[in-house]
Amino acid sequence: MKRLTPLPFKTNDGEIVNPNWRKYVANVFVFLHDGHCFACKRVCHNFYEWQKEFDEWGAKVWLVWRGDFVPDGCQGFLENAKVRQKWLESDAAGILIVDRNGLMVKRWLASSGKGFPSPKEVLNAVKEIAIQCPE
Repeated sequence: MKRLTPLPFKTNDGEIVNPNWRKYVANVFVFLHDGHCFACKRVCHNFYEWQKEFDEWGAKVWLVWRGDFVPDGCQGFLENAKVRQKWLESDAAGILIVDRNGLMVKRWLASSGKGFPSPKEVLNAVKEIAIQCPE
């Protein structure tokens, strides 16, 4: 498992936000294409609808958009250009789960031909992290 250094994101209003690994059981980063990608807008809505379930398991979902804006009707942050390449080790869209110690626990690349995993599949991975002893 690879330890990640927290890197900043921007809100649509330009505010800088830094992930705090220790604050959550897991941080789920959903790296989306830009705001013009209709498939990514659908993924955004799907994960947003599951936010309550992720909250119940102590997970923070970060919807991270490439480009200059978060599309209307979607939530999320704008990425620092270095984050996707450093963390996903790819320029593709994908999902990354980071535990409370900053360790990358799970990674899915949407470009692998399978698209994005479902929110349920990602939540199951979060549950596995949540029930493990941190020692």
